[in-house]
Amino acid sequence: MKHLFIVIGIAFGLMKSSLQAQILAEGSWLQGRVMDKEGNLYSGRLKYDTEKQTVMIEVGGVTKTFSARQVDFFEFFDEKVRVGRRFVALPYQKNPNINYETMQFFELIYEGKKATLLGTEYLETRVNPQPGWGWYGMGTTTFSYRIVTEFYALKSNGKIVKLKTSKKKRFFEQMQEPRLTEFIKKNRLSLQQRADMVRIFEYYNNL
Repeated sequence: MKHLFIVIGIAFGLMKSSLQAQILAEGSWLQGRVMDKEGNLYSGRLKYDTEKQTVMIEVGGVTKTFSARQVDFFEFFDEKVRVGRRFVALPYQKNPNINYETMQFFELIYEGKKATLLGTEYLETRVNPQPGWGWYGMGTTTFSYRIVTEFYALKSNGKIVKLKTSKKKRFFEQMQEPRLTEFIKKNRLSLQQRADMVRIFEYYNNL
């Protein structure tokens, strides 16, 4: 039975990895460009990995791999959502209790003078158990997936703050702008939707 669970776990891991490449841009080869810290611009097919914080690009039959420490930005056209996307490498303090920053890739969603909206995304898996029927009925399990975007604010002082979009009160405290409350309520905006967050940041930067 233990071996069965291991096999199931491996199979699920492979299935999820395959689905990530199908649903997310991450893990797929995409036509784009990479700018390294030296100012060199490379064009070709690229693939990025936010877990390893690396980006690979094929140039002249050779695959070059860059870490987030070596990259200024990379960009590509996302065929899945039909938009151009740019990712930048920025220093980020993951643990607020430890004064240490590492370079990390963030998607540049909206650029403003007071605050810039950044994002990272991942594939959320939901397990949906289904009851069995009849005397010997055995239940089945299905899986559903959705793309979740975590939002960050790059403030004018250079600090990156992970936004608490699941708690409006905490979000308003982080943004320190009371007029946002009425704007969001009046326009029925969601802190979980990318398009709505862009509208919020546009308004905030124009105050």
